[in-house]
Amino acid sequence: MAQSTIRDSGFDIAVSILRRRKWAGVIAFAATLSLAMPFVFFLPNVYSGAATVIVDNQDASSLVRDTVPELETRLVTIQQELLSRTRLSDVIMRLNLYPARRRAHAPMAAVVEGMRRDIHIELSRSDRGRQSTIGLKISYIGLDPRSAAAVPNTLAALYVEENIRMRERQTGEMAEFLKTQFDAARRVVEVQQARLDRFKQERAGELPEQVAINMVTLERLNTRLRLNTDDQLRVREQQDRFAGGIQANQDAADPLQTAKQRLAELQTKFTDKHPDVMRTKAAIAELERQRAGTVHAPPQPVQRTSSSEGALALLQQEERRLREDIAAYERRIQTAPKIEQELEALERDYNAAKESHASILKRYEEAQLADSLEQAKKSETFRVLDTAIVPTAPAAPNRRRLLLMAFFFAAASAVGMMLLAEHLDTSFHSVGELRQFTTVPVLASIPSVPSRLTLATVLRVVLSVIAVLLMCVALAGFGYRAARQNTQLVWMLSAPKL
Repeated sequence: MAQSTIRDSGFDIAVSILRRRKWAGVIAFAATLSLAMPFVFFLPNVYSGAATVIVDNQDASSLVRDTVPELETRLVTIQQELLSRTRLSDVIMRLNLYPARRRAHAPMAAVVEGMRRDIHIELSRSDRGRQSTIGLKISYIGLDPRSAAAVPNTLAALYVEENIRMRERQTGEMAEFLKTQFDAARRVVEVQQARLDRFKQERAGELPEQVAINMVTLERLNTRLRLNTDDQLRVREQQDRFAGGIQANQDAADPLQTAKQRLAELQTKFTDKHPDVMRTKAAIAELERQRAGTVHAPPQPVQRTSSSEGALALLQQEERRLREDIAAYERRIQTAPKIEQELEALERDYNAAKESHASILKRYEEAQLADSLEQAKKSETFRVLDTAIVPTAPAAPNRRRLLLMAFFFAAASAVGMMLLAEHLDTSFHSVGELRQFTTVPVLASIPSVPSRLTLATVLRVVLSVIAVLLMCVALAGFGYRAARQNTQLVWMLSAPKL
């Protein structure tokens, strides 16, 4: 009867598990190593090249920044342009990149996508006072050392060319656009100016700045109307005296004398070109002509009455004209607030149009200056600071590290497989395990008796070994296909070194 301790030690348990599950561990170790070793030996050597493009903002004036897009935005636009399918396809054909994939008739879109993953662009910025410096690092990993240097240099040159072309196009388009806007704004100003001038012509005499003149003129007309009323009263008094038979003496006032007195009063207030003075002179001339026709005839009361009626008619005609003028000037004064509002609205539109025109003119002049600076190459300059050189040694992979990782994962998978197999096995392998499970006393234990080898046993072992070998070969083949030409896997395994 075999004796056993109540509980086996941890070391004994580990040794027993290793003894029982050694073949499961060996199979897991061999399978994992078969899958990992192709990645160690068949991952391609990749070469890395990098070119640096520096952007010197030699003229950081506000006008250039206002008339062209921000530099960072333009750089992103150029990057999208250079990484487009058309540009990368041209680079692939020109530099004969990825020949194996193209010989395998892989779609050009897939080849371009692979190249796009192999390109990495980093942007850095440095501000020094008014000047700004931006650096671009263009990196590329490839299977050929010459292509690893040629691709970054080609992309750097394309950056410079595309920047020049884009700036010339943008500044030219901006200048043309602003010229169109400037012409449209100038036409709007002309239309507003014409409307304002037409309004002032149509409202001549009614404008707000003429209110004071209109009030003075209205006062003068009212004064003239009062004088006219007094003159009419004097004429009517003369007619009443003639009608009552009152004989006027030789020096009595007659219409001609009244008109001359009125002319003298007007000349003390106005010039000879004043309308009232000119009309009064015309009336005096008419009265003198009538008086000359009857100079040899004795004066008769009827003739004096006729002259008085003529003078009264002239005075009444003048009164009507004065009242019409007074009414017209009163309307002008009353409508002045409304005219002022309409004039302010027109002037506001005109001033807004002028301000818009001036603003667009300023921007147009700035755009022209920016275009001149671009033609003279005095704005920011793209230049290749460091060109990529042909690498002499591969940048990745680190095969020694990959080999250590392969053995580590193989050992870990072997240990895991043995523990899993042991966990799934519910049988008892020692007296200690049985005593841990039940309190029933163990009376005896029978040791394992090895059986004789039979043909079936040997055949089963041989078939198992062949199956394991075939599995290892299959895993190795899968690893070979996955590792061959897989630059992206090299990139991931070597990050952040690349």
